[in-house]
Amino acid sequence: MNIFISYSTYDLRTVKQIADELAKYGNVYYWDSSKIPGQESWPTIFQWIDSADLVFVLITGHTVHRAMSVGQEIGRAKAKDRTIVPLVSREVPTTELGFLSGFTYEPIDVWNPKPAIDVAARLAASQKDSIEKQRQFAVILIAIGF
Repeated sequence: MNIFISYSTYDLRTVKQIADELAKYGNVYYWDSSKIPGQESWPTIFQWIDSADLVFVLITGHTVHRAMSVGQEIGRAKAKDRTIVPLVSREVPTTELGFLSGFTYEPIDVWNPKPAIDVAARLAASQKDSIEKQRQFAVILIAIGF
């Protein structure tokens, strides 16, 4: 399973905590850990989003200032029909959610992100289980000649 995280670099400490937990369930891609020097940034990011089974978006006051880039990532995820899970800091007004307006989000406290990270982990575990069941079903269909 592939997981992409969209965020502001100011929130890297929290992103690393989220990524460490989600790594138990799949490959986690986010710019600061996954970039490869010499590659063009947007095609690389879009490739990660296109292959993602889950897209987590960390929205804090810092993210609102980086809204254009995060908006591009969310727009790509929506266009590719990816499951998007916003983790929204309590200080961010819902009027600032832009592309995420209408999405059910998980509140996150960047000073104590563990409860939101636990919710993210449960979602990742459930998604991984669902993907595995789909693969097993496909193998059965192939085995019986469908």
